[in-house]
Amino acid sequence: MSQATSSLTRVMDPYGILQAIKVPDNLSEEVPEASLLYFFSLKLLINKDKRTVFLSINPQD
Repeated sequence: MSQATSSLTRVMDPYGILQAIKVPDNLSEEVPEASLLYFFSLKLLINKDKRTVFLSINPQD
């Protein structure tokens, strides 16, 4: 039962890995999925603090 709860929490976390990966995936024109930059960004998103900062950046500013 604890696995089901932790899975649910992960999906609902606005700063979770699943949410963070959507950003570079949506930038496929600027950052191709097979590029070094894409893989570098995924490596950075493992760190929760870096992921939170990344997802908090407003791209309009």
